[in-house]
Amino acid sequence: MMDKRLALLPLAVLASTSLSGCVAVAIPALAGSAMVGSRTMDRDDAAPAPAVATAPAPAAAPAPAPAPAINAVPVPTVTVATATSVAAAPAPVPAPAPVQLPTAPPQPAPAPAVTAPPPAPVAVVPPAAPAVSTAAVPPAAPAAPPAPAARPLAAYPDPDNPLPPGQTGFARFVRYGQASAVGAREGADLLSAMLSDPVALDGQRRRCAAGEQPIAIIDLDPAGGVFAPPANPAKQTGIALGLAVLREAGVEIAWLSDVNVNQSGAVRTALEQAGLDPRGQDIISLRRDENDTKQQRRDNLAGIACIIAIAGDERPDFDTRYKYLRSPEAGAGLEPVIGNGWFLIEPLLGKEGQ
Repeated sequence: MMDKRLALLPLAVLASTSLSGCVAVAIPALAGSAMVGSRTMDRDDAAPAPAVATAPAPAAAPAPAPAPAINAVPVPTVTVATATSVAAAPAPVPAPAPVQLPTAPPQPAPAPAVTAPPPAPVAVVPPAAPAVSTAAVPPAAPAAPPAPAARPLAAYPDPDNPLPPGQTGFARFVRYGQASAVGAREGADLLSAMLSDPVALDGQRRRCAAGEQPIAIIDLDPAGGVFAPPANPAKQTGIALGLAVLREAGVEIAWLSDVNVNQSGAVRTALEQAGLDPRGQDIISLRRDENDTKQQRRDNLAGIACIIAIAGDERPDFDTRYKYLRSPEAGAGLEPVIGNGWFLIEPLLGKEGQ
C-alpha cells in the first residue's frame, strides 16, 4: 500500500505542474482522498505503519506568462500545496493573488520643439577685381578735354574777347536766351518771342509748352537789303563765344535770310569761316520762292519749337506787321518787347547786301 501512495504522489505533482486553471484546483482533492484511503487500508495491519515523510516536491516551474492582450480577463495564478506527510490534511487553496499585467515601458517624453535661430545675415562680398598684369601695359590715351561749361551771365562778354563796337544789343540777346533756357529746365514758365495775336498790336506773346526745344533766331539781312555771303569773312571771336554760351545752355541757333535757297552752301561756308557755326550744325532758313516770306518761316519754326529770342538790325525782323504801321506811334504796344525777347543788333557779317 505504501507503494501505491508513492506512486500517486508524483502523479499529483506532475498534474499540478502541467494543468492550469480549474483542472489544477481539483488535483489537491484527488491527492488528499488517495492519502485518506491509504490510512483506512492500514487498519487491517497489526500495528500502524509509521508516517512516511516524503521528500519535498520540487517547486513547480512557473508557467510562461501569456502575452498581454487588450481587454483580456486576467487569469489567476494558483499555487498548489503538496503534502509533507501521509497524515497531513489537504492544504487550503489560497485566494488567487491579483495578477499584475505587464505595463508598457514608459515612453520617453517628446523632446521640446527647438526653434531654429534665424539665419545669420550674409554679407555680400563683391567679386574680386581681376588681376591686372603690369607687364607691357600701353600708356592710357589722354582724356578728352571736358566740354566748356555755360558761362555765368556776368561772364559775357569776355574781356579777353571783346565784342565789336555797337554789339551791346547782341550781349543782351545772349544773356536773355541763356537765362530763359536755364529757367525752363528748372520749371520756370517760358515766354515765346512770337506774338499771340496775329493782328493785335498789344505786345502779348505766346507761352511755350514744357519740354519744347528753345531756338534763338538771328536775321542776317541788312536793313533794306538781302544778305550777300562774303567770300572771306573775318573771325568773330567775341560773337562766336556768345553763340557757344547759348548752345551750351541748350539753345539752337537759326539763321534767317531772304537770300535764295540755292545759295545755302555759300551761306553755310561764310558762317563756318567766321567761326559763328564752326560745326555746321545750326538751322539755316532761306527763301524758297517769291511767295515765301520770313514771317511764314518764323511761324513754321514756332510751330515745332519755342522761339525765345530774335535778333535783327530793324524792327520788321521781329514781326512783319511793323511794315504796315500807319505811324510809329501805332506800334507803341510792341515796344516793351524790344530788349525783352526782341534785340536790335548790328549785322554780324557786314552791312553790304544785294
